[in-house]
Amino acid sequence: MWIGSCRNNHSKPFGIKWPREPMKALGVYCYSYDLALLREKNFIENLDKIKKLLNLWSSRGLSLYGKVTVIKSLVIPKFVYMCSVMSVADDFVKELNRLIYKFLWNGTEKATRLSTINDYAKGGLKMIDLDCMIKSLRLAWLQRIYNVIEGPWKWYLSHLLAVIIAV
Repeated sequence: MWIGSCRNNHSKPFGIKWPREPMKALGVYCYSYDLALLREKNFIENLDKIKKLLNLWSSRGLSLYGKVTVIKSLVIPKFVYMCSVMSVADDFVKELNRLIYKFLWNGTEKATRLSTINDYAKGGLKMIDLDCMIKSLRLAWLQRIYNVIEGPWKWYLSHLLAVIIAV
């Protein structure tokens, strides 16, 4: 993928075909010239997959606890890594919450989201709070950054931060 001033270069040195589509690394589309296309590939397409998955499970007649288990084991893991390495738009989180709670309550919500997040002893379902989960995934990077173990990604991050602070 050509970058910088060579972005629109169409030459093929050494016979290498340079991609025009977003490139995927570790299961996440992260390299593209078009940020809207990245958003669509990473979030919109996965939301469509989640809709299909929840429609499949909604016909099974599960209890509330069974539905929470489906959400925790099949839906949430699809976004954990992506949310930890990329910034997540608020509208994506709202839409994912809407899909999850629509599945949980078979339509309109019959209890507050806060009460479903509570522990069983407090009358809740131990549901995951997506906003808190995403924030905690992002904050976990602080522990990795301040860890004593060195790595190239830390050097690169330090370089980027130094450039940002200098400007």
